Amino acid sequence: MEKLRRVVQIVFLAFFLFLFLLARYPYSGTFEADLFLRFSPLIPLFHFIQDFSLSWAFWPALLILAATPLLGRFFCGWICPLGTTIDAASKVVKSPSNRIYAQWEKLRYLKFAILLGCVILALFSVHVWGYLDPLSIFNRALTVVVYPLGTIAVEQTLLSVTKVHFLETPAFFVYDLFKSSVMPEMQSHPQQLFWIALFFGGILGAEKLSRRFWCRNICPAGAWLGFLAQFRLFERIVGEACPVCNKCQTECKMNAIPSGDVKHTSKVECIDCFNCGAVCPPKVNAITYRWRWKPYHTPVDFNRRQLMRTTAGSAVALGLLSIGLTNRDTRDRRIRPPGALPEDQFTDKCIRCMECARICKSNGGCLQPDQIQSSILDLWLPVAVMREGYCEYNCNLCSQVCPTGAIVPLALDQKQHTPIGLAHFDRNHCIPYAQNSDCIVCEEHCPTPDKAIKFEVKEVIARDGSRKMVKYPFVIRELCIGCGICETKCPLPGQAGVFVTTENQRRAGEPAPAIAAPEASPYG
Repeated sequence: MEKLRRVVQIVFLAFFLFLFLLARYPYSGTFEADLFLRFSPLIPLFHFIQDFSLSWAFWPALLILAATPLLGRFFCGWICPLGTTIDAASKVVKSPSNRIYAQWEKLRYLKFAILLGCVILALFSVHVWGYLDPLSIFNRALTVVVYPLGTIAVEQTLLSVTKVHFLETPAFFVYDLFKSSVMPEMQSHPQQLFWIALFFGGILGAEKLSRRFWCRNICPAGAWLGFLAQFRLFERIVGEACPVCNKCQTECKMNAIPSGDVKHTSKVECIDCFNCGAVCPPKVNAITYRWRWKPYHTPVDFNRRQLMRTTAGSAVALGLLSIGLTNRDTRDRRIRPPGALPEDQFTDKCIRCMECARICKSNGGCLQPDQIQSSILDLWLPVAVMREGYCEYNCNLCSQVCPTGAIVPLALDQKQHTPIGLAHFDRNHCIPYAQNSDCIVCEEHCPTPDKAIKFEVKEVIARDGSRKMVKYPFVIRELCIGCGICETKCPLPGQAGVFVTTENQRRAGEPAPAIAAPEASPYG
């Protein structure tokens, strides 16, 4: 069973990576790239808290939740890609045995406290669970850290190999294959890379403290599944022939077998890894797994005092998150993907998985994980950084892969008429205004059929007394969709002469504004 479990882990990890690589432009949609994110056991729970409904769109997670009272936390041991990666990291950092670091078991209650705290905050429409969701963590790390670093390493290695004369042809063949199947047209350069890498690296590095440290003590998904598995029916059974060698207790990666009582198993902690059966002496073979229809109960490791502390801490956190001062200087630059819900709803539903940034045609240019602006809840929300990349006029993929509905699907023609912002010219930087010289780059790149950027031609008297005609650009509000290509393509080396704000944006579910006659010129 242990070998079968490892095979299944590898298969699910490969399936997750396959869907991850599919999430790129062009996207066929044959396979739903966000399908694996909907395996998260936390999504149905918090979706129900928010909307008081269960959606069949989360059917993988619903099946897992339905099977957990029967099979236990099998998701953690067989399916979760973060758990599989943690198991691999455990081999690298050489995790200690349970006997050496048993004191960490005092932290087991922490995952239940985190889960309860997330639930309490969610009841007041403050959703922080996405930061700690294992599938969101894994997808975020792949998008922002692993994939960009991996592609640049492979690309540079293959280009170096092409310089070897007799390897030039096969190296270019592999390079072309790599570019067409894995590597997009441009190298991704995401922001927040260091902090996301530090967060992900901390989860893996915690294996130096104990095996599956994250799963044992912190993961709210593990706490939720453990709560449902208290009366699981598929159990570990220890026969009378057991010599009490304690090998099973030592090898249990979740320390679900208490020291001194190897015949007992914590149903809340056991993840069905079957390591205990694998190390049981073959001649004895005392450990089996079978159905027991009169199961015993394993209570969760969470007492009344911890419950009261968690509730009080959640109330304090709710207050701190509610009274923070909003930074008005940056508020109008937080441009969300087309199809995004109104800001409060978007913040509640978004789990910061970065799937939209992953599939964005700009590939790590336009959509980026945000930093903390006014509140920690701003952290890692997708935000458009127009100076680095623009929202492609003929692309609506970000709205097709959001697993939670924070971004509503938009047809391409609908997306092309949904403004996400409005462009403005900075007359202190824009070349025509600041230097009295023609520059038509922004107008040339404007993608709307009827250009949203037009010119007012005026005669200018230079300092030497000469006269010339200069084209001064201005924006037609009713035509601009805020795609940001004008800001991206602005030839100025530093701050662009044109920038996009959230003015004129239209979020999903909001009515379209009445169409007014476009103004002819900013000069009257």
